Amino acid sequence: MTCFNRRETTLRALARLAEQRGLGSDKLRVVLTDDASSDGSADAVRAQYPAVTIVAGDGGLYWVGGMRAAWSAAGEADFYLWLNDDVDLRPDAVATLLKVYDDQQDPAAIVVGATCDPATHKTNTGGLWRKSWYRCGVCEPGDEPIACDGLDGNIVLVPRDAERRLGMIRADFTHYFGDADYGLRARKAGIPILLAPGHLGGCRPNSRKHSTFDHELTFSQRWRHMVGPKGFRPPRQWWALVRAHAPRPKWFYFSVPYVLFVVEHAFRGRVRLRRNVSRPATQPLSSSQT
Repeated sequence: MTCFNRRETTLRALARLAEQRGLGSDKLRVVLTDDASSDGSADAVRAQYPAVTIVAGDGGLYWVGGMRAAWSAAGEADFYLWLNDDVDLRPDAVATLLKVYDDQQDPAAIVVGATCDPATHKTNTGGLWRKSWYRCGVCEPGDEPIACDGLDGNIVLVPRDAERRLGMIRADFTHYFGDADYGLRARKAGIPILLAPGHLGGCRPNSRKHSTFDHELTFSQRWRHMVGPKGFRPPRQWWALVRAHAPRPKWFYFSVPYVLFVVEHAFRGRVRLRRNVSRPATQPLSSSQT
């Protein structure tokens, strides 16, 4: 886990981990990167959860750097569980992930947990289906595990075999593309990605307010949200993802989001042309169901 300046949210996530059913106290070890929070997150965690290993960041790690730091500090384990600190885990979430893993045949299979919006109960994050580079969405969980084409990083169980083949999340990214790249690399390596049944946690969707999609902001403000470290399409990181995974011509797929940004601005926000992941998807690829 990694956190930055949302103490109560982080403490709630740790409380939900402590309440997981079907796990012995010796089975789950928590490593948390605190990226120089100024709200006392680290001290609060030490006071309430002294068994948690805290890794100190410098304030510039973002999600990828924080997760890499925690992963490095974790050392060798049978499984690595990624958990966003804004996820409100169900009591049997981790046991469900492990059961899905145990019931399949590939020792490298990655298992993903879906989250839902607490207000609408609609699927928010989880496994991804992908029909083309710009046509992808979040899989709707069912009663049985579903094979996926990619993943969101909110609840992810990575077994040791997958970690040995893929390594950690790539340092090319700071925030936005780390989990997308990991899922794409897994599929290229022939590693299955399975979505566990049901919703394993609640998680509020990210607001478009104060983002590159907020047309109440000025052009320059929206552009900074487009290309900044946590932005929608930071150029160097976007190119790293496109170069590694997009079809040819790669320059075309790289340039599309920036061209559409300018066109959207010309229409004063009356049209939205840039695509993000569809949330939620009505159904995954028919060929992906197991």
